Amino acid sequence: MALYEVGIVLSTNHDEQDREAFLAELRELLAGQKATIVKQDVWGKRMLAYEIDHQREGFYVFWQFEGEGPAVKALEYRLRLSEPVLRYMTLNLDREMQRSRKMERVRAKQKAAKAAKEAAALAGGEA
Repeated sequence: MALYEVGIVLSTNHDEQDREAFLAELRELLAGQKATIVKQDVWGKRMLAYEIDHQREGFYVFWQFEGEGPAVKALEYRLRLSEPVLRYMTLNLDREMQRSRKMERVRAKQKAAKAAKEAAALAGGEA
């Protein structure tokens, strides 16, 4: 199973009970798709960087979950059609980790090449 992270910005027009009921529906949807929530991070009400649907504030929720592609597809479909959702974004953290490891290797090669070039320049200057 792959590790995903979803960030959801909900409208603040709904009360806390409605918001919790909606988030419970999303949890049930993930559970029905055999996905498990590994980590939950609730930021709460925050100012938006720009106005969305005439709103200046949003309620931020972040989940990390393990699941398969169909779970992500079902979750995103539900988020796209839901009224309280202002914005959402899903990341495949496995891909992000691979990308960051690859960049670390590239940077290490560049650093080693630069060090070798500087050592050669120093050796050439001493001779």
